[in-house]
Amino acid sequence: MKKLVLFCILMFSLQAEAQNTSAYAIPQKVDSLYKLAKVYEANGNISKALYCYERAISEENENTQLQFDYAKLLAQSSKFRMADSIFEKLTETFPNNPNFIYQRALIKEAQNDSTAIEEYKKVYFLDTNHINSAYKIARNYIENRKFKESESFVNKGLSADSNSVRFLNLLALKQFYTKDCHDAISTYIKLIGFGESNVQIHENLASCYSYTNQFEKALAQYKILFEKFDDKNPKWHIEVASLYRSLKDYKKAENHLNIAIGLQEIPLSESYMELAKNYKRQGNYKDEMKALKKALINNPKNELALYLLAVSADNYFADKKVVLDFYEDYLKHYSENGRMWELAKQRVSDLKKELHFSGH
Repeated sequence: MKKLVLFCILMFSLQAEAQNTSAYAIPQKVDSLYKLAKVYEANGNISKALYCYERAISEENENTQLQFDYAKLLAQSSKFRMADSIFEKLTETFPNNPNFIYQRALIKEAQNDSTAIEEYKKVYFLDTNHINSAYKIARNYIENRKFKESESFVNKGLSADSNSVRFLNLLALKQFYTKDCHDAISTYIKLIGFGESNVQIHENLASCYSYTNQFEKALAQYKILFEKFDDKNPKWHIEVASLYRSLKDYKKAENHLNIAIGLQEIPLSESYMELAKNYKRQGNYKDEMKALKKALINNPKNELALYLLAVSADNYFADKKVVLDFYEDYLKHYSENGRMWELAKQRVSDLKKELHFSGH
């Protein structure tokens, strides 16, 4: 209501000034236009806000705050060139003002200009208490896996506010990528306690639980991912299958692997490899071979699948002549550069000796 009253008063004032040509020269008009621009901006009418800023600046172009606010709105409206030209002039006039440099850095970042990070560093050099620039620098270091370099900036943010969600997110990512999983778990739990919930948080937390052999807790995170975000994500179903396999619940593992395969338009060879692994854990070599053959149908160049097929046949068939054919098939497809070539060659040699001494 107060904004509406102010808006009406300002509009009436401007209309009165329009009828009096002498009013254009007095500072009061600049102030009225500036305030009106703020009202329009607050109400989301950006085009009229910019118009009022432009009129005010045409009357008075030395007001720093007016230029700053106008340039910020230009940047928010993706009018980057105009905005940057204003901030550039302000920076030249006030070279030690970190806020003008920071705004230029934001504009560079919005345009995917890699030099933005250097501007953020300039800001931090001028003001080590500039927390926004500390965050930008820390995030850049973590994105580029420079974890040691990020530490002082993350610590700076958390010393200013130990409950800062954005800096806790950076800390958790640093801990996650450096496999400091126990600390990462604590940080992610703290973030969830603050009401944070997104795919990355739950995925990373599940991964940390899995890494520390807390399989049930990892499954609980995937349950959240399925319920809140996407129950048709084949990657998650494969990871859940791996967790159930670790818990020796092979039936549930098989179920999730079949779901993953069914969700993929062209079933991936790796999905069948996981299914084969599940059967092998149970000593079910017949079904392991079936899964490996499907893996090869989907990717005939899957060297590991071809070799594992021979190993599975070795476990399943009593007839060593049949087994020999599988290993020789692998050797036929892969030369001495094959990853399992030496193993396959040795097994062929052993099988031939067995067959010779058994009279076959």
